[in-house]
Amino acid sequence: MTQYIDKSTVVAKIEKLINDEFQCDSYDEATGFQRGLDLIRSFVDTLEVKEVDLEKEIDNWYNTMGIPITTDALKETARHFFELGLKTQKRE
Repeated sequence: MTQYIDKSTVVAKIEKLINDEFQCDSYDEATGFQRGLDLIRSFVDTLEVKEVDLEKEIDNWYNTMGIPITTDALKETARHFFELGLKTQKRE
């Protein structure tokens, strides 16, 4: 199962690492550590955050399909959102 981490949490942790004083044995080590954090922050900044209103999607789908909520309907719902996830990944 795919796990997601809140982007703002990652950025905050990187910023904290950048702003904290850290112990390094040399100037070159400190510079490399700082550069590494800057590169990671730059990469994270390129990540797109997508939000989906799941409740709205479920309501829209049920209204379109006209299916009463049953066990079979729940299976169809799961299939629909699995396919929606695949379509969303292809658009990236």
